[in-house]
Amino acid sequence: MKKERYFSIGSFVAFVVFASLLLSNISTTSFFVQKQAFGLENQPQSTPFPGMNLAKPIDVWSKNGVLKTTLVADYQVGKVDNKSITAELYNGSLPGPTLHVYPGDRIELNLINNLNDPTNLHFHGFHVSPANNSDNIFLEVPPGKTQHYSVYIPKNHPLGTDWYHPHLHGLTYAQVSAGLSGLLIVEGLQKLLPKPLQNITTHNFAIRDFPFDSLFTTTYNMSNTLTGHERLIVNGEINPTINIKSGETQLWRIANIGPENYVSVGLPGHKFYIIAEDGYPVWKVRQNDTLFLPSGKRFDVLVTGAGNETFGASAATHYDPLKVVNDAFNDHPLGTVIATMKVQGNQIVKPVSIIPTTLNFRGPGQGDLSNATIAAHRVLYFSSNDRDWIYTINNKTFNPNVVNEKVKLGTVEDWKLVNLDSVQSGNAHPFHIHTNHFQVMSVNGKPYNAHGLQDTVMIPTHGNVVIRIPANDFVGKTVYHCHLLFHEDYGMMGTVEWVK
Repeated sequence: MKKERYFSIGSFVAFVVFASLLLSNISTTSFFVQKQAFGLENQPQSTPFPGMNLAKPIDVWSKNGVLKTTLVADYQVGKVDNKSITAELYNGSLPGPTLHVYPGDRIELNLINNLNDPTNLHFHGFHVSPANNSDNIFLEVPPGKTQHYSVYIPKNHPLGTDWYHPHLHGLTYAQVSAGLSGLLIVEGLQKLLPKPLQNITTHNFAIRDFPFDSLFTTTYNMSNTLTGHERLIVNGEINPTINIKSGETQLWRIANIGPENYVSVGLPGHKFYIIAEDGYPVWKVRQNDTLFLPSGKRFDVLVTGAGNETFGASAATHYDPLKVVNDAFNDHPLGTVIATMKVQGNQIVKPVSIIPTTLNFRGPGQGDLSNATIAAHRVLYFSSNDRDWIYTINNKTFNPNVVNEKVKLGTVEDWKLVNLDSVQSGNAHPFHIHTNHFQVMSVNGKPYNAHGLQDTVMIPTHGNVVIRIPANDFVGKTVYHCHLLFHEDYGMMGTVEWVK
């Protein structure tokens, strides 16, 4: 990772915690800490950077089976802490517009590139064609040009939270860092819940750092990303307030849409009931106190506002922070508040007693792949050279003209992902693959009890993960890579071709 990292005296303790958390929730993150205080606790709700004149993201919904919209990638100049910043935004908002679609819909989208560099678009988490003008990351949109995207969404597409961002090799890190990302919701998840929960209030939590490494995004030279100007924001705001009634259950869509930051969050006194991971409904609902989100990770969770009796408070209304937990697993200090839940104790509703334990969803593939016939076994070795900015898979950097893996449609394969980087390096790699989700089978040789499919998994330092990938529905070339986007841009990516 390019960011400066410091080896703490608690690293070995952190490693033990890392291993246990990884087995309980495979989406966990690095165990190194950025030794930088940002002073973000207890800040009031606000638009974080008034000097940037940022627009608030709007919601765009499909109509009659088609979502028609335009995204304009352009610059926005302003000041943060009296320091000049140039952001790159979709339609002037941070994050970009939130796009809402349904299974069976079609997206008709024009991407207008007003940047000085080429760009493109990736529909992260989508199970759609990677070819032509669909989710094709090999497309290149030159400055001043417009690219039309047509994305056909299957009728059995997974339900939940996804996102979109640029994916042009060599520029992905810089452009996402500068602000180019937004949420993409496949609606319908609520209909899998018991009837009392099907019309509950929903909230989106698009989490990212901003401004993130602004020197690199303009000069592409080495810089210290910890400038003291970064803010950990939700939906473009510092510490927004989320209203909930005492006893009310809500659906929260939590996504890390930043370029490489890690964040582990908790809500003291409350539980997260995970009903979807990486935009895919789980087959077994699990309860967690915390959520671990490396870059690209998403969770859809149920949260119930606890009454005053839980905290022994006398006030009718109380405030509970959604904050950074497990200090060794974050790029922000322990206790950093990223949002505040305002529990309105004087507006009590009867709690819903039916939190589901399973969800009846049959998406692409075969559901639980534990008993699948395995057509092939592959091994991928991930290795980092932070001094020379060289990041490899199987000792090779990315070459867009080379197909590294060919996978036959209709088969299931096991891939063993091996991280050769040392514990001291801090380079735990979040592996991500396009088009098809996968099932985690083991971590460091120990069987993993998967609750569903996912598209992002952490490979621990000096460790390994075995994943099981079904090749369903679509042929064409796409990629797999480390989702620390700096690593991706400097080589840690490969091409997979789904073939008949």
